Amino acid sequence: MATELAAYVHYTDLLDAEGKSSGDRLATLVLNRPDAANAFSGELLSQMTQIFQDLAKDRSLRLLLLQGSGKHFSAGADLHWMKAAAALDFAGNLAEAEKLTHMFEALAHLPFPTLAIAKGAAFGGAVGLIAACDYAWAYDQAKFCLSETKIGLIPAVILPYLARKIVPGQLQRHALSARVFQAQEAREMGLIQVVAKESELEDLLRAEIEQILLASPEAQTAYKSLQEQLRLEGYPQNEQTAHAIASIRASAMGQQGLSAFFQKTPAPWVRKLPSQVRLLIP
Repeated sequence: MATELAAYVHYTDLLDAEGKSSGDRLATLVLNRPDAANAFSGELLSQMTQIFQDLAKDRSLRLLLLQGSGKHFSAGADLHWMKAAAALDFAGNLAEAEKLTHMFEALAHLPFPTLAIAKGAAFGGAVGLIAACDYAWAYDQAKFCLSETKIGLIPAVILPYLARKIVPGQLQRHALSARVFQAQEAREMGLIQVVAKESELEDLLRAEIEQILLASPEAQTAYKSLQEQLRLEGYPQNEQTAHAIASIRASAMGQQGLSAFFQKTPAPWVRKLPSQVRLLIP
């Protein structure tokens, strides 16, 4: 059963613009080790990597929410896992680090939008997990910490994702000091985009998802691909940008979108959430 897994996916069927079943879905990946504050274990990492790889192949998906069960998003590395890794030689530690890299890269390269919801504690590698998503929201009481240097380590595998989101000076400050910081500060430094009270978050999240579901999934995928290509090259203005807009404009979905816009009718990809669905995992 899903509840027996260290991580599992819950699917929500989406409706079309007329309120009928569409065949498209929203996925919610749940970190499911609440008794251990959803800390990373070898089992959890393996399951998450496989889940991300499977999700990437699912053409019905329009969005991934990433959440933690229980009080916390994730406390980072599991103590037992860390102790076992400490006993390994360099080759063994390299193999463990590469498992982390594969998991983060599988998340970062999903072809559809990804949104993390942080609550409670998000420490160590969990901050990297948040940063590897397209964007992230947080409960106003959430706390964050790049805690690695406090125990003699460094935030290495997660650094590429942190550097894409967090203001450089703030990243230096928090990585070097391992200080705990609050949700509002996480928003100000770029890690989190929206902070809300627990009583408000469900309704705000629903409105955000409804907005995402108005957009073309083909355009979202094309944007993510172009953004990654340009990031790797330092964001130059080159033939890729002109080619990208020409390609999407000439595509079947691009033509359908333009036609719907001029005719003032819903585009064929517009989807809605069922009214009774709860989005936040307790």
